Amino acid sequence: MENKLTEFFLAAVGLISGISAWIIRRLFRSVDKAHARISALEKNLVDRAHLESQLTPIRQDLNLILQHLLEKK
Repeated sequence: MENKLTEFFLAAVGLISGISAWIIRRLFRSVDKAHARISALEKNLVDRAHLESQLTPIRQDLNLILQHLLEKK
């Protein structure tokens, strides 16, 4: 009787562990897929041309400041 109870307990623990591992693996796989989709979208939204267009006004301001400083020196 005790052997069957122990065997049943071990089987139940194994089953619960297996189901838990399957759920955790599935959740992490979903997170990895979501990260991959986000990365693909970011590559399309932020490219070099977009970054250059954002930096152009900053470069113009820096050049103006530099010219002013060099003139005053």
